[in-house]
Amino acid sequence: MLEVPAQARVLDLGAGTGRLTRELTRRFAAVVAVEPDDEMRALIDCGTVLAGTAEAIPLEDGSVDCVFAGEAFHWFDAPRAIAEIARVLAPGGGLAIVWTHWWETEPPLPEEAVGILREPFERFAAQRPTASDGVFDDSSFEPLRNEEFEQELAVDTETLLGMYSTTSSLALLPEAERTELFARVRPLLGDAYRLPVKHRLSWTTLRAG
Repeated sequence: MLEVPAQARVLDLGAGTGRLTRELTRRFAAVVAVEPDDEMRALIDCGTVLAGTAEAIPLEDGSVDCVFAGEAFHWFDAPRAIAEIARVLAPGGGLAIVWTHWWETEPPLPEEAVGILREPFERFAAQRPTASDGVFDDSSFEPLRNEEFEQELAVDTETLLGMYSTTSSLALLPEAERTELFARVRPLLGDAYRLPVKHRLSWTTLRAG
């Protein structure tokens, strides 16, 4: 298991609206959030918030103890991002990539609603390589290790749509298009759902030397 002490300085890379950043600030002494999108970055209300990308991280060499990427790694230019992450990590530093899958609901969503929600996901599919595509094979990191966790959430319709709005594909839509999409979906949904949520943590550390 990747062990990061509470006094560590950590980086939330591709922080989005700061959902993971807020969790990190509860656990670590110093948290830096780096996000390229101005509108999403403006919603981050904790830690040190900087404009930047995974391919050009605005931090000094060896300045953080661990880098976290929550649902963002698939947007990175992996070879360039991995080199940048290695640059900003202190010797022996770690990288943690969090993946969360919760598309299946109980009861299932109507097929028409699923089709509407999946369209943006499929539109951006070509931009989503995964951390298991061998991108770490020739890097300065140890082989990836994976751990999986499960939980179940009970949500109402608005909470469910709020969760969908934070996914990268929907978050990238222009606000007017996203509002129109949810207006089409909302009448198709029931009042309450259970979500079996699956989390996968992929983690690694810098190679010695």
